[in-house]
Amino acid sequence: MSGAQSNTVSKGQLIKWAVTTVIAAGILAIPTNETYSYEVKMFLFVTALGILLVAFELIDLMAVSMMFPIGYLVSGLVPMDVAYSAWTQTMPLVVIGGYMIANVADRIGLLRRIAYWCILKVGGSYYGLLFGVLIAGTILNTATGGNAWVIMAAFTFGLCKTFDLGRSIDSAIIMLVGGFSAAASCVFIYTPYFMSLLLNAANSTAPGANYAPTWLQFFLQMAPYLVFIVALTWLLPKIFKPTKKLPGKEFFEQEYKNLGKMSKDEKIGAFIIILLIAFMLTGGWHGIALDWAFIVIPWLMFVPGLKIANSEDVKNIDFSMVFFCVACLSIGITSSYLGIGNLIAELLIPILAPLSHNVVLGAIYFVGLILNFLLTPFAILAGFSEPIAQIAAGLDINPLGALYALYVGLDQVLLPYEYLSYLIFYAFGLIKMSDFIKVLGVKMIGATLVLFLILIPWWNFWGLI
Repeated sequence: MSGAQSNTVSKGQLIKWAVTTVIAAGILAIPTNETYSYEVKMFLFVTALGILLVAFELIDLMAVSMMFPIGYLVSGLVPMDVAYSAWTQTMPLVVIGGYMIANVADRIGLLRRIAYWCILKVGGSYYGLLFGVLIAGTILNTATGGNAWVIMAAFTFGLCKTFDLGRSIDSAIIMLVGGFSAAASCVFIYTPYFMSLLLNAANSTAPGANYAPTWLQFFLQMAPYLVFIVALTWLLPKIFKPTKKLPGKEFFEQEYKNLGKMSKDEKIGAFIIILLIAFMLTGGWHGIALDWAFIVIPWLMFVPGLKIANSEDVKNIDFSMVFFCVACLSIGITSSYLGIGNLIAELLIPILAPLSHNVVLGAIYFVGLILNFLLTPFAILAGFSEPIAQIAAGLDINPLGALYALYVGLDQVLLPYEYLSYLIFYAFGLIKMSDFIKVLGVKMIGATLVLFLILIPWWNFWGLI
């Protein structure tokens, strides 16, 4: 009887399956031509099918994650070494390392201690918690050059675990505010690896061009986006009512007192975390890629003298989420291999030429937003910054303003795979796909209004249009 019940398909699931089937079949039914080639068709089919299965939570995540590279491989789109090349990148090991630190720190009680301390420092209120997360993450993201995503994901995960929020809208709000601090803050905080692409593209528009805003200039030029993120953080609990009320300040004071002195394991765990943060903060000095902090340091917890990890911590890693992260990387890798980004550029960029300046910036924003569904922000900046800058210059538009519009568009996502930073937060398993889409959908709508009503006039004031 129980087996029969477990296999029952609800009406809602049938509708989701119908939508998925119709969209996938529709992609296959479109006749191929010079532009919509077999490769484009099959790439869109495999990608759309996988995304819909994840979005509607119709099939186990591990199964869907395996489908992406296998689908690209059996469709003849890419060879084996390309289909699985995502595993040769650092990201899978970074995700596993992040899980290890979170699992160990959670088990030994360190995350609980940090969570209580954080709540007390920001006044013990729900809004205090959210703004505490936003401020801390933004400062850390500034110090690490835009590499605070794993730290903030593990930190907000610890908060949600401590408060026993589970997979709920409460966890989604807290963790995605952490996501804003690690991803959206790059839009108003000078982030070297993003800004180098933007400035190189702007400077390619004319001999001797020298677009090089300082850290302060860039911050002022993008300051309205900071105000928007702060306002969004305040609005989210009002739009999506939290289901659980966090205890008051007195409770946390007592609980923090009840923890007593830090145990030896907690001190070692704190040392590991401090070592990790110190490694990231001194990246400009030692020159080692910051990913290696999460590839190497977590495993020091098995070394004699520092041993606070055990086999259970490894077993508790959600490897289905690790595989999903890798599957998402394979989308961008396959798209790049097939040259789909160049194809999209040839189709979309000429359309911008006859439009007015303000409309051009708005159109570029939407180009970035749409391209996010196929490529990562870094890949889009690498492939599309220079053509967009050249078109802007040809229309007598400051190329920096056009590139800023693209940059803001790249921060708008609806699905986790679109942006690695948000993907890491989703990978910790406490955010429902439906909650992710709702919260980031509100952000997308708000950002679009801010762009047209505030940012474009603000950039005009700064001479960027």
